[in-house]
Amino acid sequence: MGSGYNGYGHTEGAKNRFKPQELMEQLKHSGVKYTEKDVVLVTKNYDNKLLWLEKGNEQSGLKHIMDGHKNNFKGINVPALIKTLAKQKPISHYEKNEGKQLSDVYIYKKNGKTCLLAYGDNGYIVTFYRISGGKYV
Repeated sequence: MGSGYNGYGHTEGAKNRFKPQELMEQLKHSGVKYTEKDVVLVTKNYDNKLLWLEKGNEQSGLKHIMDGHKNNFKGINVPALIKTLAKQKPISHYEKNEGKQLSDVYIYKKNGKTCLLAYGDNGYIVTFYRISGGKYV
């Protein structure tokens, strides 16, 4: 793979895996504000809540996760890991109220590693990072 390789996220297989049409339709009709071209993952959690991850910025989304926590996920497909973990029942859950926005914070354990996944009450994934157990590499 040459220096121009950007992964497979742009392929039809990846689009179908991370952005299934039926879930994109649910997101579209949910009434939440989102940018369709920036969505990199749409999935449901263990409780059937619709979640989505956008490319984001320094404060939230995939850019925030990769810039702020890149050492936790070196060589890991973060959207795939989030999709897998979100479908599992978390070991802990709490709500965090920041001003007028409510965030759900979930703690997951997989392969001896503990991770935190936080998303808004609208389902937008704000952050994701390892809190114990070493790196995923």
